Amino acid sequence: MPRFADLFVEELRRKREEVLRVVGSGSDLESRYGRLLERVWVRGINARRAFGRVFAVDSGSDEIEVAGGGVLLVTRSLALSVDGGEQRRLRLDAFFPRSVRDYEDFKRLLREHLEHLVALDAVEGGAELVLLDGSLYGRMIHVLRELEVEGREDFLLEYVEVYSELLSRALKAGAVVAGVSKDSRSTVLKEELLLSELRRLLGGADPRVRDQVMALWESLRRRPRQALEALRRLVREGLDPAVYEIFEEARRATPDSKIIMAAGLGAGYTLPLRLSLERVSTGITDLVVKGAGEEALGLLERVFPRAADRDGEAFRERALSLLRRLGQYPPVFTTYVVFAKGDDPVRVDVVAAGDALALEGSRLAASVPDFVERVVGHLACMYAGRQGYNMLLLEADRRVRATPESMELYHKLAMRELNELIVHSRGERRFHLP
Repeated sequence: MPRFADLFVEELRRKREEVLRVVGSGSDLESRYGRLLERVWVRGINARRAFGRVFAVDSGSDEIEVAGGGVLLVTRSLALSVDGGEQRRLRLDAFFPRSVRDYEDFKRLLREHLEHLVALDAVEGGAELVLLDGSLYGRMIHVLRELEVEGREDFLLEYVEVYSELLSRALKAGAVVAGVSKDSRSTVLKEELLLSELRRLLGGADPRVRDQVMALWESLRRRPRQALEALRRLVREGLDPAVYEIFEEARRATPDSKIIMAAGLGAGYTLPLRLSLERVSTGITDLVVKGAGEEALGLLERVFPRAADRDGEAFRERALSLLRRLGQYPPVFTTYVVFAKGDDPVRVDVVAAGDALALEGSRLAASVPDFVERVVGHLACMYAGRQGYNMLLLEADRRVRATPESMELYHKLAMRELNELIVHSRGERRFHLP
C-alpha cells in the first residue's frame, strides 16, 4: 500500500460528511435552491455569431531569480482575434522583493493590468467584443492599499486608471467587454436568491421587526456573531425560525456554481445581476465611491503614505481623479451560463452601452438585456465541451503562457544587451556568458 494511504482512508471516514458536502452531488442544495433558481433561469441558448471583430485577452508572467535576492519579472499579455491577428504587450520589472505576499499580489495585479492595456489596444483597433479571462466586477473591487514592492507602492492607482480608461473607451466606441470565469467561487447569486426568500418570509411580519432583520442582514458579513445572536433573540420572541436558517445558509461558503450544478436545470443561463460599485475596501475602512470628498481624499493619503509624502499636491490631484474614476465605473451584468447539460457553469460579466430594469427590491434584471443575450449566444458558438469552454480564450492562454525556454531566452538576451553576467539565484543556478 502506498505510504500514507491508510491514514488518508482513516481521515476520509472520519470526515465523510464534510467531504461529501464539497464533492457530492448536493441533493440538499437541490431541494434548497432548485425552486429559487427556476424563477431566474432562462432555458436554452440561441447560439449565434452576434459580433464581427472578437478578441480574447490573456496574460502570463515568470521571473528570472538573480543571485543576491533580486528578480527580473517578465509579464506578457496578448489580444488574439478570431482571424489569428495579435496585439501584444510586455513589461519588465527589476527589483528586490520585500514582502512575499505583496510580491505575489503585485504579479497577479500586473498581469491583469497588462490585459487591460492590450484590451485597450484591441478596442482602439476596432474590436466589437473583447473577452477577458476572469470577473470584470472582481477587478473593480480590489482592496486599495500600498504594496510593499520597491518603487511600485502606489501601483493600484495606475491599475484603476487604466481599467477605468478601458471600460470608458469601450463604451464610447460601442464595444462590449465580457469577463469569462470557468472557476468562479463567487456567492453573489446565492446571496441574492436568499435575500429574495428572506423578503418573502418577512412579508407579513411587523414592520419594526422586518427593519431589524434587514439591518442584521446588512451587518452579517462584517459582524456575523453579533448578527446571529440578535437574530436568535428575535426567534425566541416569535420570529419564523426559517429566517434564521437563511442567515446560516448565507454564512456558508457554498459558491454559486455549486448550487447551479446541484439544481441540474440543463442548458441555459440566469437572469443577469446588475452589479454597481458603491464602496471599495482600503484595508482601513470602506471608501464610498459616490460623491466622495475631502474625507475620502484624506483616507487615500493615509492608505498611500509614501506616494502622498513624495508627490504632495500631485498625489492629491491623482487621488481626486481616482475617486472620480471609481464613481464612474459602469454597471456590470453578471450571469451564469450552462452551455450543455451536465457541464460546469461559466460566470460571464458584461459591460456594454445600455441598461436594464431590475426586479423590485433586487439587483436581478427583470428580463435579459439584448447585449447579454448577444454575448451568451456568441460564447455558445465558441464552446467546445467541458474542457473547451471558450476556444479563443484557451488559445490566447496557450500563446501567452511563459515557458522555461522563453525565460531562458530572455535571460540570454538580457546578458547580451547589457553586456553583463547575470547569475541565477542558488535555487536556479546555471552558468551563461553574455
